[in-house]
Amino acid sequence: MKVEEGKSTETVGVLLARSDYGIALALFVVAFALRVPFRSQFAYHWDSAQFVLAINEYDIRVSQPHAPGYFLYVMLGRLVNVLVGDPHASLVWMSVTFGSALVGLMYLLGTSMLGRRAGIAAALLVMTSPLFWFHSCVALTYVIDASLVCGLVLLCWQAMRRGGSWTDAVLLGVLGAVIAGVRPQTVPALLPLVLVTFWKFQKKRLLKFLTGAIVASLLVAAWVAPLLKLSGGLNAFREVVRLHAQAYTQATLAGGGWRALVGNVANATAFCWNGLLLCLLVFAAALWYRVTKMDAARCQRWNRDHAAVLGVWALWVGPLMIFGMLVAFTSQPGYVLNYVTGWLLLGAVALAQLRPRWGFVCATAAVCAFNVWVFVAWPETWDGFLRGVWHSGREIHDHDRQLSSMIHFIRSHYDPKEIVMCHSQEYLLFGLRHFQLYLPEYEQYQFVVDETVSHPPGKPMWLVRDGRIRFVDRLNVIGKKGIVLVVPPGEKVDIFSPYLSLASAKVLPQTENDLYFVPAEAVKLLR
Repeated sequence: MKVEEGKSTETVGVLLARSDYGIALALFVVAFALRVPFRSQFAYHWDSAQFVLAINEYDIRVSQPHAPGYFLYVMLGRLVNVLVGDPHASLVWMSVTFGSALVGLMYLLGTSMLGRRAGIAAALLVMTSPLFWFHSCVALTYVIDASLVCGLVLLCWQAMRRGGSWTDAVLLGVLGAVIAGVRPQTVPALLPLVLVTFWKFQKKRLLKFLTGAIVASLLVAAWVAPLLKLSGGLNAFREVVRLHAQAYTQATLAGGGWRALVGNVANATAFCWNGLLLCLLVFAAALWYRVTKMDAARCQRWNRDHAAVLGVWALWVGPLMIFGMLVAFTSQPGYVLNYVTGWLLLGAVALAQLRPRWGFVCATAAVCAFNVWVFVAWPETWDGFLRGVWHSGREIHDHDRQLSSMIHFIRSHYDPKEIVMCHSQEYLLFGLRHFQLYLPEYEQYQFVVDETVSHPPGKPMWLVRDGRIRFVDRLNVIGKKGIVLVVPPGEKVDIFSPYLSLASAKVLPQTENDLYFVPAEAVKLLR
């Protein structure tokens, strides 16, 4: 590929200039300003609450956090918490920062690979994509993982172009070890790109590869050692990982067969749709133009000019998609973030081809404006159109409001000495972990056994007491006036029928059918 420094085109990339880093910084600032007003005030997801709890007490034996531990993510949260003084807010600020940094990285990657016009479009698409915007405002690992992956792709691309230096080898090792510490599941799918990058090095590629591998191994060992110590040793860690893998095996192709594969493909398609939106129309228009308007010679020339870009893109996006659907599983929208960035870059390529310039500006503005509208003002009655997955600022606001209301009601109406709280099973948005975090003074039980945790023999139930997880064999209401039942939105109090007699259950006044009360003397465990 012919590259000319300082000369912007729409068909080839450019060598990054100092001004490009200034533009990336400006885009970071704009993205940061857009994300700050929408950041969550309460732990959004079950995993969010576990990460927050892990900042104060890291122990994967009680799923704080769940396996495989996300050690560097939690430890970075601890470091930020020294400055912020609020574990949840610390993790959210990390998401805001890395989600904004992703925008700048996408500009640098798009510019380096495809020209400044494509770089600007890629940055704006990621900045406004509802899926990325959402995950930049909640305490989860996904947008941080996507940012690190984008940085790795940029490093690989630049290393190939300059022939591969010793510095490149060390940086690849460092970044690989960091990604493994933030989200280990991502690493296997990145190996093809990293290996090809080293293969493209011009001199001493084997020695440089060994150097990168040694650097990565030493850094991984440096964080694995404290991880194992905090997890009760290697055997305890291996057992938790085994239980976690066993619990989710039916969601994988290996354990669940074709039904699991179809489910993973359907989920990935829906989640990608939430990230791409009108970019899908851009893809369709670009494909139609290529098939009907471009002659064979022009198509071949375009393919030849972009062969290196397309190769890196395929090594980036392909393995992540294949691993997520065929080897592992895709059950949450955040799982697709690290490769939807690649699809958005492809959309930016299509937009960058538009002539004249006003056509590019108008089309990009229209896609981004629609993204902003979806995130900020999408009508609640239309949620089914986006398959009901999380995609908007309203989702964050509504969850904060409802969880805050439930916490305030319980605390203002019930003495912790007089009641216990009960949860039927692991509910991702309104579960035991949320109330363990925000109502640690209340005793709380979860009836359904968590299969990802090793329980002591004969003690299958979770009990929260003094904010910490314990294991018990039964619900104990001795000395209590009654039980508050937590019913997540969309569920009914009947979820407790296998465990309790609900004849005297009453919905608590001034609540949204999400809290019920059962007097202690009326409780009858069904055996």
